[in-house]
Amino acid sequence: MSSTAEMADVAAGKAQAQAQAQARGQDDDAPPTFRNDPFGWYAVKSVERPRLVFCSAWFVIFLLCAAGMPLFEQTENSNYDWLLGRDKVVSRSYALSKMQEETSTYTSLAERSVGQSDQLLHFMYESQGGDDNLLKPLILKEILEVEKTYFTDSKFATYCVAEVEDVGTCSSRASQTFLRFFYDIDIVRDANNETVATVTERTDPISGAAYVDTEAGIQTRMASIMADPDQGPMAALFFDTGFSAVNLKANFMQSFYLLGLPLQGYANPSVQPEEQRKPGNEYIIEMSETLKKRFGMKETFSESAFQTAATTSTTDGDFKMYWWSLPVQENEWLVLSDKDLSWTMLSFIGVGGYVAFHTGSIIISAVSMAMTVFSIFTAFFLFRVVFQVTFFQFINFLIIFVVLGIGADDVFVFMDAFHQSVDELKAKGITPTLPKRIKHTMKRAIHAIFVTSFTTSAAFLATALSPLIPLRSFGIFSALVIFCVFSINAVVLPPLTVMYARNMLGRTWLESAKALTCGLMPIAPFEDPSLTLPAESKDAVAVVGEVGKYDITKMRRTEKFFYVTYFDFLKGPAKWAILLAFAGLFAGGVATWVSLEVPKDPEQWFPGSHMFQQYQDIGTSKVMLGGGAGSELDVNIVWGLKGLNDKGTDSWLPSDLGVPVYDAAFDPSTAAAQAWLMGTYEALKTAPCDAKACSDGRLVDPLRAIRNVLAETDANGALTDGFYVWLRQQDASYAAAHPVTAPVTGNDFNAKMCAYSKLDATKVRYPSHVGYYTDDCSETPTPAPKFILIEATSSIRMPQAALDFQGAQKEWAEFTDSINADAPAELAGAKETSTNVFWLWSVTSLSLMDNVYLGLAVCFPGVFLVLTLSTGNVVLAFYSTVTIAGIVTTVIGIGAGGIMGWDLGTTEAIAAVITIGFSVDYCVHLANAYIENDAKDRETRTRIALTTMGISVTAGAITTIIAGAFLSLCILTFFVKFSFLICWTIISSYLWAVVFFGSLCMAVGPAGDFGDIGWLMRKIPGCRTYGLNTH
Repeated sequence: MSSTAEMADVAAGKAQAQAQAQARGQDDDAPPTFRNDPFGWYAVKSVERPRLVFCSAWFVIFLLCAAGMPLFEQTENSNYDWLLGRDKVVSRSYALSKMQEETSTYTSLAERSVGQSDQLLHFMYESQGGDDNLLKPLILKEILEVEKTYFTDSKFATYCVAEVEDVGTCSSRASQTFLRFFYDIDIVRDANNETVATVTERTDPISGAAYVDTEAGIQTRMASIMADPDQGPMAALFFDTGFSAVNLKANFMQSFYLLGLPLQGYANPSVQPEEQRKPGNEYIIEMSETLKKRFGMKETFSESAFQTAATTSTTDGDFKMYWWSLPVQENEWLVLSDKDLSWTMLSFIGVGGYVAFHTGSIIISAVSMAMTVFSIFTAFFLFRVVFQVTFFQFINFLIIFVVLGIGADDVFVFMDAFHQSVDELKAKGITPTLPKRIKHTMKRAIHAIFVTSFTTSAAFLATALSPLIPLRSFGIFSALVIFCVFSINAVVLPPLTVMYARNMLGRTWLESAKALTCGLMPIAPFEDPSLTLPAESKDAVAVVGEVGKYDITKMRRTEKFFYVTYFDFLKGPAKWAILLAFAGLFAGGVATWVSLEVPKDPEQWFPGSHMFQQYQDIGTSKVMLGGGAGSELDVNIVWGLKGLNDKGTDSWLPSDLGVPVYDAAFDPSTAAAQAWLMGTYEALKTAPCDAKACSDGRLVDPLRAIRNVLAETDANGALTDGFYVWLRQQDASYAAAHPVTAPVTGNDFNAKMCAYSKLDATKVRYPSHVGYYTDDCSETPTPAPKFILIEATSSIRMPQAALDFQGAQKEWAEFTDSINADAPAELAGAKETSTNVFWLWSVTSLSLMDNVYLGLAVCFPGVFLVLTLSTGNVVLAFYSTVTIAGIVTTVIGIGAGGIMGWDLGTTEAIAAVITIGFSVDYCVHLANAYIENDAKDRETRTRIALTTMGISVTAGAITTIIAGAFLSLCILTFFVKFSFLICWTIISSYLWAVVFFGSLCMAVGPAGDFGDIGWLMRKIPGCRTYGLNTH
């Protein structure tokens, strides 16, 4: 502003602003209109007809809630909810699953012929004390009784994996247990659909004694099995890594029981899979409950039943049992989530109690809690009906713990402004009557609440940029909840305050109770205290300056602390020491943050005392030699897939990623293609893997045969299984057929392969491994496959840390890149993928921190812009942004990394994204209070800002800590960590805002018009007074 014209423009603007202020002081009784003064207009209406305004506001709120309530439901979970659908790892897996689903529509399988790894019940036993050996007679017999609880249940034979030829007989794959070494176990279904299990002890052919009756017999039996070159390696998978032919003691043992699909009435597992799995899942959960009763595991108010150890004692020794199944874990998560969220009630009670204490009114507290609750349902109406967001899940409910504090903070700001309005109006020479107090309070408080609500909403909206649909949905919903909290507070608090001041303030409990009867029990008329003030008080003007307008004798304790004690403290050299200390805190937070890494161990979702966490820890430590179907991961190398077409997909439906696009050049019927496919198969057998997640330096498990639908070979290269073995048996002309030396090609290959794919045996061993989309293999033209794949059990044993898992994925990618290098055109573009959710989850785990940085990248510029516009001061906006940066580094670096020693895992990343949203509140409150008060010098401005807003900020911090602290009593580690991050965020926000920001403003805060951007904004028509401080 160097030119004379600009100086004149500023002078004219100031003159206009001062004239307007003087006019307001002289003609304060002029009735405002909605157009020129909406806050003043609403204040007048609230004073004139408070009950009508109050009831009208709630009528609209109830109407919006009623419109949204029928739609208030959670979106059903899918495997793709927390996956990055646009990532190639996820999109390839999705494409393969869709291709196989399409193939399965032309496939009919025998009832329950396909085992389901996601309906596996895994039993694990650990020796307790003694000589750490479970292979003893009484222990084995007791384990048999435990497992009989499951496989002798009346429903087991209805859901077990069945023999293809006889659905009434459970296949040996249904009960893969070490007990079969000592017992013959036959399980069938009788005519009444009841399970009939026959268990017979195996005996020594020489002595006739049962092996299981003596420890010597057990040792003899196991020595014989381990010496067998075929049985030995497979038998060892049931025991811990210390078990071997020379050490026949087992410290750990495990069994696996699988259910099968399709159920009766379904063609294959892909037909209505969720509906098919439901009865089996319910059965497994029911059996888990039976086992809990057997071991006396009971749920308490503060603990899960799974936090009680399942132990059994025998004279041969003791053992501890673990069991795990995906349906049981998912059910346990839901049960514990509901149990943990029940602490919300205590959060409501705690916050409501403090609001009542601070405001001095139970009525205001109760209405405040109601406003918070109804803001969630009102926001849902906007979320689902207006913005048409259809995805709503569990994470969205976490906003409850945030909005409890924010809603209470809004009430504190309004009620504290109302309390302080007496002194502020008297200082302006205005009689503080109730109408003028309400009008003054609305102008001061609503603006402050709006700015903080806007910045907080903007911070949450930054989360909406996440590629993860749950976080995107959470960001939008949270922003709407914050907006609704502000809107509801803005329309409800003015008439509520009027009714409170007239009917309850200063009255006895009995009179206040009578006031609630709406006139049925009359009370004494309201007399405005300001009308009885001494004459000199009415005409008093703050001639002693801005500070002199406050009556210290009437200040509340917190106000007096900030006004006198804390101000005197900051006025001295302490502010410079504080700034230096916080600079060091910021540097330490940054240093700690940048040193944090993604977890090297799998995520912990349950407490250490929980059976499922102990089960995971055993898996992580690789105690067992074999993991079984539950910990194995199958990887496919697919030919024929080009990509995904995502046009027309629903952006709010995680499981709608598009339709597969096939490779037009794909043709496995040529001799070159078949030879190359077999070469890939042979190379895969010995492919190395140096990644940490791989076992024994191999890409695939050497004990698991690679499933190659074209042909499988033994160590000598002889064909052992697959299409060509079947083909040789069909006709003498194919007796010498071989995929490399004598391939069948062209339409002959296509027709024969199509016929082979329809066989029951093929459907079981190679389910949807070759893609024929037809029921009739003899049709014209001859059907050709759309894709073909090789499936191998990788050497990866779950669980694995995401970073380690990514290393193994890279090794698989390098292998496919190597085979694609010189591949024939008709078999180019091989892609590695897996439909196992663990293969996909690592991508999400490693991307979650990107969401944190994305939120920060959007949050900081957004806050700076909003504060620049709201305060009209670029310097203050910069100070505020620096303060918020300090808050975030303290939360993540000092809190999560330094104090708690956490890595940047999934839980920490999700919670960090959420905490960013409400780390801005207190600093924004103080920044606006600093710029909006009438003082000129920085010290007085800081003093007034801390006095007027310090009490509200303090109360808001206390209520948010109360809301978050109860989460520390939860069982699930996510909530416990979230509790810490909420409380630590509030503590950090409070200290950085009140201590650091207060010191910064005292030391170098903008005074007068320094940093004012009004000179720029005043160029806009209608904004001539923007950013000017009128004194």
